[in-house]
Amino acid sequence: MQNIERERHSWLKLTVVLTWLFLLLSITVLLGSGSDVKINPDNKTMIAIMYISQVLGVTIFFILPSLLFSIFWTKQRIHFIGFTTKPVLSTLLIAGIGMLLAMPAINWLADLNQHMNLPGAFSGIETWMKNSEAKATEMTEIFTRGTSIRKLILNLFVIAFMAAVSEEIFFRGILQKVLIECTRNKHIGIWIAAALFSAFHMQFFGFIPRMLMGAYLGYLFLWSGSLWPGMIAHFLNNGMAVFLSWLMNRGEISANADKIGIDQNQWIYVCTSIAMVALSLFLVYRIEKKRKITAL
Repeated sequence: MQNIERERHSWLKLTVVLTWLFLLLSITVLLGSGSDVKINPDNKTMIAIMYISQVLGVTIFFILPSLLFSIFWTKQRIHFIGFTTKPVLSTLLIAGIGMLLAMPAINWLADLNQHMNLPGAFSGIETWMKNSEAKATEMTEIFTRGTSIRKLILNLFVIAFMAAVSEEIFFRGILQKVLIECTRNKHIGIWIAAALFSAFHMQFFGFIPRMLMGAYLGYLFLWSGSLWPGMIAHFLNNGMAVFLSWLMNRGEISANADKIGIDQNQWIYVCTSIAMVALSLFLVYRIEKKRKITAL
């Protein structure tokens, strides 16, 4: 299990990390609210620029700052983020399978979250949230268009791989560890990081399932001490969504194939999914606990 080494200036570090996250969020909101440019999905140049911007964005704003933070401002240097910690193969497999089996539960929670309504006094906020959700959905649909193998590989790299690497390095490798150090409570640190992870995506009608996914990834990182199980699970979650969209575009599966768990008569899938996710977490905990005892 992860050893949280006592670091110096923890609260200052947390202030810097949260300030950076707030600035990124503010820039995202300003660009989104001030942009009236209509994206033409058939404009190959515009789409190429969007892909390049996405890759450069997560590299410059998430990956590089996290690496610099760990190298120059922690005792463990690059090892702080858990990127160099060798994972156990069984933990990798269980983490990945657990995330794949979580799909019906995620769909069910997302459907419940979609029906969220704020009180009338917050109607302005709810309208803004819906507009933000609509823009995020539009961007996703533009990225996941296409039926070629080349488009599938490109989307797996940009939407699944780069997102998994960058977000796990920043939200779990840096933010979660600093939060745990400051609060001196591993569970509080994990859940605050998970909530911030979900909020940053600006898709509030999917906030709950994404926060729970963040907590799942957080416990994988806590117990294994390695960023790899979370990155694998995160990649598989995003990658499965990309792959299903690609198959639907090609007409090889039903357009409702990614809605398993939403229909009322599919409650058994949801219950089984929740049980399997809980079991995967339990197994990872036992494996990593046994590994730690054996290493002593």
